[in-house]
Amino acid sequence: MTETTPVTSTQLSLIDESFDVKNSGAYHLSVLIDKKYFAYSLLDSKANKYIALYASSPMDEEAVLESLSLQLKSISFNSVTCALATHKFTIVPTALFEEENKNLLFHFCYDVAGTEEVCMNNMKNLNAKNIFSIPKKAGDFIKKTFSNARIIHSSGSFIEGLLLLNKNNSEKKVYADFHSNYFELVLLEGRNLLLSNTFKYKTAEDIAYYILFVYEQLGLNPEEIELTLSGLIEKVSAEHSLLFNYIRHVKFASLPDTFKYTYKIESIQPHTYFSLFNQYLCV
Repeated sequence: MTETTPVTSTQLSLIDESFDVKNSGAYHLSVLIDKKYFAYSLLDSKANKYIALYASSPMDEEAVLESLSLQLKSISFNSVTCALATHKFTIVPTALFEEENKNLLFHFCYDVAGTEEVCMNNMKNLNAKNIFSIPKKAGDFIKKTFSNARIIHSSGSFIEGLLLLNKNNSEKKVYADFHSNYFELVLLEGRNLLLSNTFKYKTAEDIAYYILFVYEQLGLNPEEIELTLSGLIEKVSAEHSLLFNYIRHVKFASLPDTFKYTYKIESIQPHTYFSLFNQYLCV
């Protein structure tokens, strides 16, 4: 069995020459908070161009919020989205959702610890609600640090980005987005969401098992149905190599073509920040 350490971002700081802190009121800030790292990007909304990207080095869970605060607490932005990457979320059709039953609906799927709070977002292109839990400490930090922040779940920006990507597609496709201790698997048929689920993993074999199990259970032909990878998985990795043994068409996500990017961002592996760059779709 091949033990694998989840891929976490090495420190990355890419800033376009056009960035001006005095102009921060014209920028949108997207923040992704994972258990072991954080990343953020700046979008010049007038130019529709990402002009900055920062990703922390791997760190202890307790240090993530403190480090993020030191980076950004003294700057004001036009708009802010903060996405939490946790494995606890459930998508509910709007027709079945009632605000007063939000916690009850969530408890059908997950236990909620006393240190967690239950949140909800609208899914703009699904006519559905995304119910999720976040650590209360993280929620309090975000509200204190960014007065205008919209708290979302990382699955929201991931799925919204995929729906836009598949606006002219009618085929079934599978997508896997990786975080430091779990990955999310999505099956789309055009703009129809057929599956969204999370799987915790420790080894490359775990990843291959869960993905192939979904292919088998849903009757998906691994010789035909494409798999696209994004998030914290490297192009040269045991996880990626093993998947190629079983699935014919495996590829990595590209930068969302909805936006423009500084040339500095275009030089990195684009799939790593697919979800982060799609956060603006959730504003």
